[in-house]
Amino acid sequence: MDQLYEGLYEKSYQIRKRFLEIFTELGYGHLTTAFSETELLIALFYRVMDFNAQNAGSSTRDRLVVSKGHGAGMLFPIFEDLGILSADEVRDTIKVGGDCSKCRGLFYPGFEFYGGSLGIGLGMAAGLALGAKLNRESWLTFCLLGDAECYEGSIWEAMLFAGHNKLNNLVVIVDRNYLGCSDFTENMCELEPFRDKWESCKWDTKVVNGHSYEEILKALEGVRARQASKPVCVIANTVKGKGLSYLSNKPLMHGYMPKGEAVRDAFMKLEKI
Repeated sequence: MDQLYEGLYEKSYQIRKRFLEIFTELGYGHLTTAFSETELLIALFYRVMDFNAQNAGSSTRDRLVVSKGHGAGMLFPIFEDLGILSADEVRDTIKVGGDCSKCRGLFYPGFEFYGGSLGIGLGMAAGLALGAKLNRESWLTFCLLGDAECYEGSIWEAMLFAGHNKLNNLVVIVDRNYLGCSDFTENMCELEPFRDKWESCKWDTKVVNGHSYEEILKALEGVRARQASKPVCVIANTVKGKGLSYLSNKPLMHGYMPKGEAVRDAFMKLEKI
């Protein structure tokens, strides 16, 4: 395996492990959704986005909108690893009643927004991208969506808006893990043919294995130098709970976090991919 990719896969293991340490201590979180998006966020922060961890508030940085807000927890071990937040600052930021003044001071370091009510983020990302075009700025806007989140009508409105306005500085990545909070997406409200729907809204669309750095980076290669007038959507097929096979692809594990003896089991069973 290429040394670059070997290092990235090792990074995945270490970031998942650190997520477990942070959030099992906290006692709550969304483990399975965080583990499905791990490679996507690592690829963005370490290889794709124009982003300097030492100057997280730079006006020329690429913007990131995490629309699937329940997945925002995976940002914190990444921020710690990049040196944006210390371990103590991570702990204080996420605990109930903690001191999150550093995050408030920077809006949020490393990303512009994470969704509360699902469906908000893509509209915000499209607005950021349009503003950049109007101001002749060269930075890109990236937006991470959940697939079940794409049931929201606001997502489809933003898709149409972005395609119509030729926002070729907007890149969406859909964490396509095929699970909502209670059941598989195709059982609740079928999304397929998913790619065709994005393309019908005038998006350049690619489908990749969302746990393969080789495929993710190839799909985003040259995204900054594109001549096309369309926004980009990368549908990343993932496994909800990737890295812990006993939790993977299981409905009703959406907000699961190991407790008690299950914490030790999770660390012991954490897999490298």
